[in-house]
Amino acid sequence: MTEIVAEISGNHGGSLDNAFKLIDAAAEAGADAVKFQCFQPERLARRRANNPDVLRLAGGVPLLDLYRKTYTPMFWFPQMAQRAKWNGIEWFSSVFDPNDVRFLEGLECPRYKISAFEMLDWDIIKAVRDTGKPIVISVRPIPGVTVMQVTDYNGEMVPLGLSAHGAILPAPDNPMVEWHLKLPGVETPDSDFSLTPEEMARLVRKIKK
Repeated sequence: MTEIVAEISGNHGGSLDNAFKLIDAAAEAGADAVKFQCFQPERLARRRANNPDVLRLAGGVPLLDLYRKTYTPMFWFPQMAQRAKWNGIEWFSSVFDPNDVRFLEGLECPRYKISAFEMLDWDIIKAVRDTGKPIVISVRPIPGVTVMQVTDYNGEMVPLGLSAHGAILPAPDNPMVEWHLKLPGVETPDSDFSLTPEEMARLVRKIKK
């Protein structure tokens, strides 16, 4: 069975109430888990300052400005994790720096995601590996989708997952699909490649029929 992950990213638009609404909407749409993004804007902008792929995707927008718009404050995380638990779904987070891992370990984060831009960043990979937690790592970005390598809760490698930008369905035997979720009327840098709750619910029904 394909695990369905709703990526919250910065689609909360800087509002904790919107983050709660996204978690609630993910659960109602049939998602199995929600994923957050944990980073400090200044640190992430420095780490990625010389990455041409990142700069190209930013489209000329200064990275620090972009990350400040999509930042999820760290003091939200305990409340978001509790909201996911209240909805009966799992949560986990992307990390972009070893400091992110240390912070989330204090919250007993059950699983970690490493983005395609950090897939060769040994400092982050080692920090995550040292936790002994399951890892989801994006390994091959192509237009519209990113192939993900996934480990299960026993640390065993499983077939590739799919991180989709837009209404893309995974193959029937795909172990995981991740879609960005947005709220209607809340415009963010991620809105163009995110699904509304209704769009996600329709895709979930196709997978779980």
